[in-house]
Amino acid sequence: MSRETQSWGDASKALDPGKPETVAGSHMQWSVAARGREMARVKEALDHPEVLGVVITGAQGVGKSSMGRLVVASLDNDPYVIHLRSSSTGDSTPYGCFSFMLARLPQKYLASPTGILQGITSLIREDAGGRDVILVLDNPGGTDEMSTGVLMNILLTGAARIIAIAQQSSDLPVDFHWFLQEGRLAEVQLETLGHEQTADVLATMLGHRMTAALVSRLHTASGGNPLLLESLVAEQRAAGNLVLVNSVWTLRGELVIENAHGLEEVVRARWSRENPETREIVEMLACARRVPLGRLAAVFDAKTLADMEDSGLIAVDDCPMRWTSLRQPYVADIVRSWLTVPRRRQLRATLLDGQEPDMADMSEQEVLGYAALSHDAQVPLAPAHALAAAGAAVRHFDPGFALKCAEGIQRSDPEWVAGQCRKAEALILMADYRRALAEVEDVTAGQIDALTAKELAAYFAAKANALRWLPGRAEDSSAALREARGRLEAFRASGPQAPALRDELAAAGRRLDLEEFAHAAYLGNYTEVIEALEAASADQDPAHMEHSLACSVILIEAYSVTGRELDALRLVEFVGQRMEGLPESHGLRDYFRLTAFCANLQAGQWRSCLRLLGTGPLASPSELQYRGAALELAVGLANLFAGRGAKALDSLLPAVAQLEHRSVMDLLQLGYAATAFAYAQLGDSPNAYSYLSMESDAGSAGAFLSNRAREFCSDMARRWLGEPEARERLIAAAKEDIAHGRYTTAGLNIVGATVNGRDEDFRLMEEVAAHRQGPLARLSALMAKGCLAHSARIMMEAADLAASLELDAMEARCVALALDYSRSVSDHATLRQAQARLDRLSQLLVELPVMPRGNAPLLTERERQIARMAGHGVSNRDIAKDIGVSVRTVEGHLYQVFAKLSVSSRRDLLGLI
Repeated sequence: MSRETQSWGDASKALDPGKPETVAGSHMQWSVAARGREMARVKEALDHPEVLGVVITGAQGVGKSSMGRLVVASLDNDPYVIHLRSSSTGDSTPYGCFSFMLARLPQKYLASPTGILQGITSLIREDAGGRDVILVLDNPGGTDEMSTGVLMNILLTGAARIIAIAQQSSDLPVDFHWFLQEGRLAEVQLETLGHEQTADVLATMLGHRMTAALVSRLHTASGGNPLLLESLVAEQRAAGNLVLVNSVWTLRGELVIENAHGLEEVVRARWSRENPETREIVEMLACARRVPLGRLAAVFDAKTLADMEDSGLIAVDDCPMRWTSLRQPYVADIVRSWLTVPRRRQLRATLLDGQEPDMADMSEQEVLGYAALSHDAQVPLAPAHALAAAGAAVRHFDPGFALKCAEGIQRSDPEWVAGQCRKAEALILMADYRRALAEVEDVTAGQIDALTAKELAAYFAAKANALRWLPGRAEDSSAALREARGRLEAFRASGPQAPALRDELAAAGRRLDLEEFAHAAYLGNYTEVIEALEAASADQDPAHMEHSLACSVILIEAYSVTGRELDALRLVEFVGQRMEGLPESHGLRDYFRLTAFCANLQAGQWRSCLRLLGTGPLASPSELQYRGAALELAVGLANLFAGRGAKALDSLLPAVAQLEHRSVMDLLQLGYAATAFAYAQLGDSPNAYSYLSMESDAGSAGAFLSNRAREFCSDMARRWLGEPEARERLIAAAKEDIAHGRYTTAGLNIVGATVNGRDEDFRLMEEVAAHRQGPLARLSALMAKGCLAHSARIMMEAADLAASLELDAMEARCVALALDYSRSVSDHATLRQAQARLDRLSQLLVELPVMPRGNAPLLTERERQIARMAGHGVSNRDIAKDIGVSVRTVEGHLYQVFAKLSVSSRRDLLGLI
């Protein structure tokens, strides 16, 4: 295998052809930002008295030379450094590494090899002037024999230590191998960056928060190669695709590779050195993306394929199909951009061998690959193939490709109605609800009349789904389902039915049942469907498994909202086991994970939420375009629930940046409200009010659960900011939930409303807790009893329960009240215990939800709100603007606050409010 073939696809040489792996500016810091451990090992080897130096090995572009330079620069003793380079052309000129020193040697040393050896050693010591000497040798594989002898003498006499940089230790001169075997040379191997290391490097490079989708897509595209990562970042910024939105880096769309000139030069340089068959395989994989190894072996020479895998040009996975793809995704993008349409068609014909595949024998991945290959070649897909590919693309969160596939279905095709449904599903994923409805309604009455019972149910389910996401169209969604029911009844009334038709009608009925259950959950009408959901969930008929599982997932949500939190968690475990029979790519799995997350969160199990988000297959970069925002929002909500506002912002701000660019499931309003709540927990009222303003401007839409979460976060943010009206809204929402049997959300709202609450609110909290299950219900019951009885003992018991759930803000609230109650009855033991505990919590929380009153004068809600903002440095004018009063009113309230608290400075307020 030639060295040229082995390095095919590496970016390092082409980025700086004259100096492999040498880059300008601050790349040295970027490339080793995540390599602290390896750097420490190099320095440790250089400090060891028995070790002559270190060899840094690794593939091209992983940052070996950068590591060497940074190590040298970080050494404390200011060493004298000599950079040596051997020939990369195979030229074995004697003393090639030291040719720049030969001209300086006195004539007496040049008479013999021994003299030259002694002269070079003497000259190095003289130039160093007593300092330690470090030799940095790049590309040691081309070191000539005479240079090797000099190096051996320098090292063995202690004149210098060496940092050698090579792809592998076998590239070292043969005489150096025994140094390695005897431990006189240490080896530190650099691997390509892992996902977390890529995130560290990007953080150093960009200097701001980043979305998870950005990190994933750049890591996948670069293959963990730091130099390639740097080039990709530069290309995306130059193309305007990598943008900073509210201090968060995100991508506007797919990675722009086609016009990335630096990367194209890399590919062209390597392309020119490959044989024709290797080029054709590269072209084939660039078009098809992934091809089973067996199919490639039927067309191309097996040895060529083996060589390409050995050289790292292609990757073959371990599944039974042995899917084969180009190792570097950017190579596929660039090569594909070169190919003309006729060439693409020729490659497609070669791969298919003149026969169109039978869809019945194709896996979902094969369907998608075949569709991509045909699309690139501008070969129309058969309607059935187009429909199957569109459905697969939706399930893989690639709505753009789903639309491309479905567009190929003509109105005259039998698949037209189903194709319109696939378009609607893709557009709903993209939050383009009006267009989704327009697509699903773009069918004729005759086409609807021609549908079978099963097709009819699928069509009206898609229509109802599109309608419900549009503001004010919920009743129209119900009407569509009623129309579908009427049409199915007409099928049944048409006369005697064969067993097959009866089975089809039953399946169609179950499909409409499922859509009605989903519609009820969307509206928050859980109690209306719980019994029917329980019956459907209990259906163990293998033929009905998907329907039963889908109903079970909705039932989890119903249980978790209606006060049956423990029943919901038990069902999560049971359904999770049944899900094992579904493919990883099945859309129901993602719906289950989302619902299980909500169930755990509402049960107070926020740690379980984070663990749940870490399970399942890693999302692909294309999937993260649409799932990434929801995943980061979920992580943020879990931390927010625990009262960890700063940690929550690390996920919420990237989520909002993505949702502003690409809305998903109407989650943007929730993102704004949650971010406002996080800032309020940190006492940052300007930013909190800024996001509250954006949340108000965004309007209201979406499912009940996300809407209730948005309202809760918004009102809790205002509650933390001291707005008295927020309490009334939280209580009103709780009473509405109680009327509909939604005891879990009612309980959460009451807990939020009762910060400095009234006895009537605590009695309501206790009443609602009796309708709930689990530790969070017990916590709210204890808080209500403790506050009604003014019992320090009960409040400390509640604090212990909150601590077991790691709910820091709730624990602090309970401890602060226990402190007040113990002080009022002179319970000094509890008072000391509570004070010590609150001091500890004050170190964890930037701002406590409740401050002990002590003997301080009582402030009104409005005075407390204004004092809190003033203490954080907000001007009177900005306070007035944020809370909707006049500047004179703010000044009057502050006058009362200063008089009651006996302070004269705004900065004194923080410790008292």
